Amino acid sequence: MRDWWTMGRGESLGLIGVSLFILVMPWLRGLLTPRFVPMESTDPTLLATIHDLRKQEAAWRSGGWKGDSLRIVKLRPGQRLELNRADTLELRRIRGIGAATSRRIVDYRQRLGGFLRTEQLLEVYGMDSLTYEVVLKYLTLDTGFVKPLDVNGMDLEGLADHPYVGWNLAKKIVAYRRQHGPYTRGVDLLKILALDSLDRCRLAPYLAR
Repeated sequence: MRDWWTMGRGESLGLIGVSLFILVMPWLRGLLTPRFVPMESTDPTLLATIHDLRKQEAAWRSGGWKGDSLRIVKLRPGQRLELNRADTLELRRIRGIGAATSRRIVDYRQRLGGFLRTEQLLEVYGMDSLTYEVVLKYLTLDTGFVKPLDVNGMDLEGLADHPYVGWNLAKKIVAYRRQHGPYTRGVDLLKILALDSLDRCRLAPYLAR
């Protein structure tokens, strides 16, 4: 190797450039490498979608993935799913329920806090009475998984998203809470707020006693 002092100007500059490149290369590699930043979310629909994607990946790895669609094995007569725990892929095993309907069922269940009656499936968009009669044969219902509506902890948007609350009632709940403090019990708002008989019957089971 030639001595530094005997090198020409061009050779010296070239050696300096190579040395600098070697020094900054690790930094450049780290800068240019894409980084995955995990995103925490409490959005029910997003969490359900992530869960489904993970199950689809597992099915693909095990050979259940065929082409562009997932091979869904339908339930046989006598087999049942628990309505408050089944995910979208499991619900698609029921005859008459496709990908769109299964997503709507899970989304509606999350907004409710859980199903208290199987008849509430008829409130899901796209669920007609004929499909409901078929689906009912493959379902069980455990109301122990139902979560009560947190009238003291939820904000306006969260309360309004509940199918049995809506914006008008949510505003009244929040306004009273701000003026008088937290509700002692969830059912107290039934006495405080003017609700018609239908709203009272639908909402009461979701309120803490």
